[in-house]
Amino acid sequence: MARRSLTRRSLGAALLAGGLAGTPAQAQSFLGTGPAERLTVPPSGDPLRAGPPSERPTAERPPPAERPAAPSDAGRRPAVPATIAAARRFPAGTQGFRLAGEEDVLQFPVYLTEAQLRGPSRLRVSYLSAISVAPEASSLTASVNGTKVGWTRIQAPGAVKVVEFALPDGLLRPGYNAVSFTASQRHRVDCSLGATYELWTQIDPSRSGLVVPPASDLDLRSLAAIEPDDSGALPIGLPLTEKPGPERVERMIGAVQAVALVGRLARPAVSFGPPLTGRTGINLVVGTAAEIRGTEGLDSLGPITGPKLALLPTREGRAPTLVVTGPTGADVRQAIAQLAGSGDAGGASAATGTPAGTRLAALTRGYPIRGGETLGLDALGIASREFSGRLMRITLELRFPADFVPADYGKVMLHLAGGYAAGLEPDAQIVVDINGKNAASLPLPASRGELFSDSAIPLPLSLWRPGLNRVEITAQLPVAADRTCDTLAPGTKHSRFLFLDRTNLVVPPLARAVRSPDLAAIKAGAVPFTAPGPRPRLVLPTPDRDTVEAAAMLAGRLAIAAGRVIDFEASPEERAAGGGASLVVAPARALNPLTLTAAGLDPDQIRRIWEGRAETVATPGQFGAAGVLTLDRLRRNVPMRCALPPMTVPLRVAAPATPPPSPPPRSAPPPSEGDLLARWGASLQTPNPLLAALAGAWERTTGAAATLWGMAAERVRGPAAATGAVEVGPQATLVVAETPGATGLSDSSLLVTAPNPSILKASVSCLVDPVVWTRLSGRAAFLDAADGGLTLVAPERTGLIRTQPWSLANLRLVSAAWLSLNPTVYVGMTLLMALCLGLTTTSLVRHLGRRNR
Repeated sequence: MARRSLTRRSLGAALLAGGLAGTPAQAQSFLGTGPAERLTVPPSGDPLRAGPPSERPTAERPPPAERPAAPSDAGRRPAVPATIAAARRFPAGTQGFRLAGEEDVLQFPVYLTEAQLRGPSRLRVSYLSAISVAPEASSLTASVNGTKVGWTRIQAPGAVKVVEFALPDGLLRPGYNAVSFTASQRHRVDCSLGATYELWTQIDPSRSGLVVPPASDLDLRSLAAIEPDDSGALPIGLPLTEKPGPERVERMIGAVQAVALVGRLARPAVSFGPPLTGRTGINLVVGTAAEIRGTEGLDSLGPITGPKLALLPTREGRAPTLVVTGPTGADVRQAIAQLAGSGDAGGASAATGTPAGTRLAALTRGYPIRGGETLGLDALGIASREFSGRLMRITLELRFPADFVPADYGKVMLHLAGGYAAGLEPDAQIVVDINGKNAASLPLPASRGELFSDSAIPLPLSLWRPGLNRVEITAQLPVAADRTCDTLAPGTKHSRFLFLDRTNLVVPPLARAVRSPDLAAIKAGAVPFTAPGPRPRLVLPTPDRDTVEAAAMLAGRLAIAAGRVIDFEASPEERAAGGGASLVVAPARALNPLTLTAAGLDPDQIRRIWEGRAETVATPGQFGAAGVLTLDRLRRNVPMRCALPPMTVPLRVAAPATPPPSPPPRSAPPPSEGDLLARWGASLQTPNPLLAALAGAWERTTGAAATLWGMAAERVRGPAAATGAVEVGPQATLVVAETPGATGLSDSSLLVTAPNPSILKASVSCLVDPVVWTRLSGRAAFLDAADGGLTLVAPERTGLIRTQPWSLANLRLVSAAWLSLNPTVYVGMTLLMALCLGLTTTSLVRHLGRRNR
C-alpha cells in the first residue's frame, strides 16, 4: 500500500478546566522593601475539549463511540458535567505522561488511605493520540497492581477522550498501589521504521486518576496520600499574615523540604499567602507558638510545651493543614527533623501497600547502583515478552551515585538473552542508547533466526552520569513484507523478537569522587550542600515573594536529591571565599557583576539579552488557577509546568558599541640595502631537510612539555573557574551555573538567576519538573521555560574532589578516570616512561658484552 498523506481532524473546543477569571493579583514584597511585581494571566491559547467518560459495561468490551462536544469560544469556560467526579491524580515522574512507539508502558505509584477504599472505585484515563495511530490495530490497556482492569481502542486524534474502568472490590489496598497503562500502537499507512516515531498517546494528567473518595483520615503516618495538582506537582501553601524574618524563612524552607521528602513527589510547588483550597496539596503552618498565634484551629492542639507536629482536621473547601511548631526556634527545628524522619528514613508509609506498589514507589528515582554488582532486569519489573512490531523499545532507569566519575576506565556489560525470527532484513540490529546518546549496536545477521542466551554488549562508563540514567534497548526488526505495507495482512501479527528477563547488567567497580564543576552531581545528590563544612547559605539579595518561593522549590528539589533536609542559612549577602557552599537565587539585576563573572558569565551580555524581559510578568504554568491546558501543549509533549507565555515586551538587544576610529598606522621606514640582500639571499638558499625536521621536532616537544607542566600545576592547585565567559542564548529564561570552590566542595556556589522575580519563579517551577531536572549536567545550563528546553555547557576543565576514605582500590580507579579525562597527560606520561625505559636499558647494556680494542 502506498504511503498516503494524512489529513488532520479539526481541533476541539474548551476542556472542562477553564481559564482564570478576575483581575490580576498584586505581588507583595517579601522579607524586604523591594518593588512589587504585577502578575498577569497568560492567554489561554487553544483549549481542549472532551466528552463525558465512556460507559464500560465490561472490562473487555470497547467503549461506544463518543460524540464530540460542541465547539466553544476560547475565552469561555464550559460547565463541568455532573458525571465527572474528582479523581486522585497521578504524580509526575521522570517519564512524563506520553506513550510513544509501537509499544510503551507508563507506571504510577499512588498512595491511598483506608477511607479512600470505602465504596466502589474506578480508574479514569484521559488521553489524546496522534492522527497516524490506526484504531483498529491499536489499544490502551490499564492494569492495577498487576491485574488487568480493561482496555480500549486508541482513537482520539482530534479531541481528548475520557475512558473509565470499574475496579474489582479488594484490588486496591491501603498504602502504595501500582497503576500502569500499556499502549500497543500501529501506523495507519506506513510500515517503515521511521514511521514508528510518529506514534504516540498523551495522557492528560489534569483529568486522569483513581476515582476514589477524599482522604478524610489523613494523618502524620499517611502524608504520602497528599494529592497532587493537575500537573502532577505537590502544592505546598504557607499561610502568612505578616512578613517573616530570616530565621523563620529558614524554618519554613526546612519544613518544605521535609514535606517533599515525606510526600515522595518529585516536584514541589510552593506558594506563600492565603491558604490552599480544594483537596489537592497541603497547607504548612511553620513557626513558634508566638509566630503562628491566631491560626484557625490551633486551639485544638492544647498547650505547646515542646516540638509539636499536628494535622488539623480538614475543613470544607480547604486543603489539609500541617502545623510544625514549638515554644522556641530550636523546638521548631526539632519538629522539622521528626517530620522528615517519618518519610523515607524508615517511616510506615515507605513500606505499606501492595508488593507491586511498594516496588514501584522505590523505583521512582531509578534503581540504585553502587558498583561491582550484577543486576537482573527482572528486578526492575521487566518481564519476558514477544514482539511482533518493527521497533521494540525497552527502557531502564538506573541511579548512579552522586560522586560517580564518568570516564573511559571501564565498561558496563549488557548480557542479552532472547532471539529473533527468520526473514529479517540485513540491516536488522539491536541499538543501545544511554541518556540519548548511542552507546553500542549488535547486528542480527542470521537469515534463519537465532536464539541467544548471553550476547554481551559493552557500554562505556563515559556515557553514564551521576544520578538518573535512562537506558533504551531498541530492536530494529524490518522484514521484506514491510515494503508492500499491507497493514491488514495476517503476517503482521507474527512475532519477530523474543526478549527474556534473564538479561542482566554487570556493573564494574566505580571511581568515587566528585567532578567540579558539574551540575549532574548537584541534581543527583545536592553534593556541595551536604558536604562536611560550614552551614550552607541560601543567598537572597532581594527576598521578595516570588524569589523566596523559587528558592523554596529549589530547596525542596535538592532535599529530594540528597535524601534529607538541608539546613540552609538565609542571608541577603554572599560569604567570603572559603566560608561554605552557597545557593544564590535572585533576578539578574540584583546580582553583583562579580558573582556572574565568577560563574563564567558575561554581565554585560546578560543585561543586553534580558533588557527586554526585565518588565515582563509571568505566571508559573497553565494549570489550576493559573490557566488551561491546551491541545497544542499535549501534542508537543511539553513538561506540564513549563508554560511561560510569549514576551509582552519586544526583545531589545543592544547594538555592539562602535569602537572609536584608530589613528592611521605609521608608515614603516623603507628597508636598507643590506636587509634586502639578506632577505633575497635567504630565499635563494636550499634548506637542509634534516635540520628543519629536527628543529620542528624540538619546537613541538618543548611546546608539549610546557603544556603538560601547566596542566599538572593547574591540577595541583585544584579546579578553577572557566577561562572564557559563556554566551547565553536569547531564548533563555533561567540560567543555572556552578562556581567551583578554591578549596573543595564546601566552597562552591550554585547560581540560579532570571530576568525578574516572576520569570524566576515560573522558570524554577519548570526546572524542578522531573523530566527537566534529570537532564542537568555540565558547568552551566540555560532553560527556556516556554517548552522546557535545556542548553548545556560542558566545562573546559574539571577537577576531582575526594569524597571517600582513602583506599588503594578507589585511588586506582580515580587515577584511571583522571587519565582518561586528560589524554594529553596520559600520552605525555607514556612517552616519558618510554624515554626512561630506553635510557635505563641503554645504561644497562652499555657495560655488557665483549669490547673490541
